[in-house]
Amino acid sequence: MENLIQNLQRTIRALETLSEKPQTETEQIEELLDQLFQQKIDLVNMPLNPASPLFQQAAQTMALAATHTEKAVRNPAALREALALVGEATNKLAKLLNGMPS
Repeated sequence: MENLIQNLQRTIRALETLSEKPQTETEQIEELLDQLFQQKIDLVNMPLNPASPLFQQAAQTMALAATHTEKAVRNPAALREALALVGEATNKLAKLLNGMPS
Protein backbone atom coordinates (compact mmCIF):
# COMPACT_ATOMS: atom_id res chain seq x y z
CA MET A 1 0.00 0.00 0.00
CA GLU A 2 2.81 2.38 0.91
CA ASN A 3 4.49 1.97 -2.50
CA LEU A 4 1.27 2.79 -4.32
CA ILE A 5 0.74 5.96 -2.30
CA GLN A 6 4.42 6.95 -2.63
CA ASN A 7 4.29 6.53 -6.41
CA LEU A 8 1.03 8.44 -6.55
CA GLN A 9 2.70 11.28 -4.62
CA ARG A 10 5.74 11.18 -6.93
CA THR A 11 3.39 11.52 -9.89
CA ILE A 12 1.58 14.45 -8.28
CA ARG A 13 4.87 16.26 -7.57
CA ALA A 14 6.11 15.77 -11.13
CA LEU A 15 2.78 16.93 -12.60
CA GLU A 16 2.86 20.03 -10.40
CA THR A 17 6.34 20.80 -11.71
CA LEU A 18 5.17 20.26 -15.29
CA SER A 19 2.13 22.51 -14.79
CA GLU A 20 4.47 25.40 -13.95
CA LYS A 21 6.47 25.04 -17.15
CA PRO A 22 5.53 27.13 -20.16
CA GLN A 23 4.10 25.37 -23.19
CA THR A 24 2.78 22.33 -21.38
CA GLU A 25 -0.69 20.88 -21.62
CA THR A 26 -1.76 22.63 -18.44
CA GLU A 27 -5.48 21.88 -18.70
CA GLN A 28 -4.93 18.14 -19.04
CA ILE A 29 -2.32 18.20 -16.26
CA GLU A 30 -4.68 20.06 -13.91
CA GLU A 31 -7.45 17.57 -14.64
CA LEU A 32 -5.15 14.64 -13.87
CA LEU A 33 -3.95 16.35 -10.69
CA ASP A 34 -7.54 16.77 -9.51
CA GLN A 35 -8.21 13.08 -10.09
CA LEU A 36 -4.99 12.00 -8.37
CA PHE A 37 -5.61 14.17 -5.29
CA GLN A 38 -9.10 12.70 -4.89
CA GLN A 39 -7.86 9.16 -5.46
CA LYS A 40 -5.11 9.65 -2.89
CA ILE A 41 -7.69 10.68 -0.29
CA ASP A 42 -9.88 7.71 -1.22
CA LEU A 43 -6.95 5.27 -1.03
CA VAL A 44 -5.94 6.41 2.44
CA ASN A 45 -9.50 5.97 3.72
CA MET A 46 -10.20 2.52 2.23
CA PRO A 47 -9.18 -0.92 3.42
CA LEU A 48 -7.39 -2.47 0.46
CA ASN A 49 -5.97 -5.90 -0.24
CA PRO A 50 -2.43 -5.50 -1.66
CA ALA A 51 -2.57 -9.08 -2.94
CA SER A 52 -5.60 -8.47 -5.17
CA PRO A 53 -5.05 -8.34 -8.93
CA LEU A 54 -6.73 -4.91 -9.14
CA PHE A 55 -4.35 -3.55 -6.52
CA GLN A 56 -1.31 -5.08 -8.24
CA GLN A 57 -2.31 -3.62 -11.62
CA ALA A 58 -2.92 -0.18 -10.14
CA ALA A 59 0.38 -0.26 -8.25
CA GLN A 60 2.40 -1.31 -11.31
CA THR A 61 0.79 1.27 -13.57
CA MET A 62 1.24 4.05 -10.99
CA ALA A 63 4.93 3.16 -10.62
CA LEU A 64 5.34 3.45 -14.40
CA ALA A 65 3.41 6.72 -14.44
CA ALA A 66 5.61 8.17 -11.68
CA THR A 67 8.82 7.21 -13.50
CA HIS A 68 7.65 8.54 -16.87
CA THR A 69 6.26 11.75 -15.41
CA GLU A 70 9.54 12.46 -13.63
CA LYS A 71 11.31 11.76 -16.94
CA ALA A 72 9.01 14.26 -18.68
CA VAL A 73 10.10 16.95 -16.21
CA ARG A 74 13.63 16.54 -17.56
CA ASN A 75 12.67 15.79 -21.17
CA PRO A 76 9.57 17.59 -22.53
CA ALA A 77 9.44 15.21 -25.51
CA ALA A 78 8.33 12.48 -23.10
CA LEU A 79 5.29 14.46 -21.89
CA ARG A 80 2.66 12.90 -24.16
CA GLU A 81 3.59 9.34 -23.16
CA ALA A 82 3.75 10.33 -19.48
CA LEU A 83 0.28 11.88 -19.56
CA ALA A 84 -1.12 8.80 -21.27
CA LEU A 85 0.35 6.59 -18.54
CA VAL A 86 -1.01 8.84 -15.80
CA GLY A 87 -4.43 8.62 -17.43
CA GLU A 88 -4.15 4.83 -17.52
CA ALA A 89 -3.04 4.80 -13.87
CA THR A 90 -6.00 6.93 -12.78
CA ASN A 91 -8.33 4.53 -14.62
CA LYS A 92 -6.82 1.52 -12.86
CA LEU A 93 -7.03 3.32 -9.51
CA ALA A 94 -10.69 4.09 -10.21
CA LYS A 95 -11.34 0.39 -10.92
CA LEU A 96 -9.54 -0.54 -7.70
CA LEU A 97 -11.48 1.99 -5.65
CA ASN A 98 -14.82 1.08 -7.23
CA GLY A 99 -14.18 -2.63 -6.81
CA MET A 100 -13.81 -2.36 -3.06
CA PRO A 101 -16.75 -2.30 -0.64
CA SER A 102 -17.67 1.13 0.66
